[in-house]
Amino acid sequence: MKHTLIRTVEEASEETFAGCGHGPVPAARRDRGAPPIYVDGVAIAESAIAAEAQNHAAGSGAEARAAAARALVVRHLLLRRAHELGLKPQPLADGHGREETPDEALIRQLLALEAPGEEPSEAECRRVYEASSARFSAPEIYEASHILLEAERPGASAWVSAHQRALELIEKLRLGADFAELARAYSACPTAAEGGALGQLTRGDLAAEFERPLLGLEPGAVAGAPIRTRHGWHVVRLDRHAPSRVLPFQTVAAAIAASLRERSAIAASARYVEKLAAAASIEGLSLMAGGAGR
Repeated sequence: MKHTLIRTVEEASEETFAGCGHGPVPAARRDRGAPPIYVDGVAIAESAIAAEAQNHAAGSGAEARAAAARALVVRHLLLRRAHELGLKPQPLADGHGREETPDEALIRQLLALEAPGEEPSEAECRRVYEASSARFSAPEIYEASHILLEAERPGASAWVSAHQRALELIEKLRLGADFAELARAYSACPTAAEGGALGQLTRGDLAAEFERPLLGLEPGAVAGAPIRTRHGWHVVRLDRHAPSRVLPFQTVAAAIAASLRERSAIAASARYVEKLAAAASIEGLSLMAGGAGR
């Protein structure tokens, strides 16, 4: 949330709104040709616009000034209406303990009161779900374990030796040896301490030359041949494999409703600001992005 860069009518002088609560200040120099901006005859300080412009990415200084001025005008219209209604700020804190400023709280309270948006129905949520069910899919996940046999020295013969040791472990596993025990005893990977377990993975987490044959196995199966990577030879086992699946509607209904609720609130807020602007006298600025001043 941004700093409070425009004060309410009650706090300002007859002539100028100042930024950040430091009192009236002379208007800063503006770009040549840029008109001064007034809301119902009261000027928006150029110093406040310049400070607010830092919060707006734009292709030019003029665009940044216009975006900042629009933000300040909208803030003024909302805060003025909140004071007309006699609202008192009741700041809320976010999950990190950061509390709203009084102006932020007033704007939130005002929009909740006069532009709350619509509560989505279950039918609307179901339409969204059925129209784009792929958006509500759980990713493919799998779990695997491996035993890494490194080449103990440079050269082809060391790779051959490591391959032979990997084959011997595969044979031991075929005869019933415990995979975790062999991993702890022979694996050169730090996962040896975990019995070779690689944890929960999604497609693409591992190198293709490792992942492709691994995912061709049935859960619980050990590959019949070692897999070579730049690290060495791997004895691999696919522990679990859950294909991607569409989540049930009830699992995602709350998230869909929250998204629709937010979208409706944004649209309602935009309409509300348009209504306030239509009832105000705004000079030197159009609240439509890219619009010319009037």
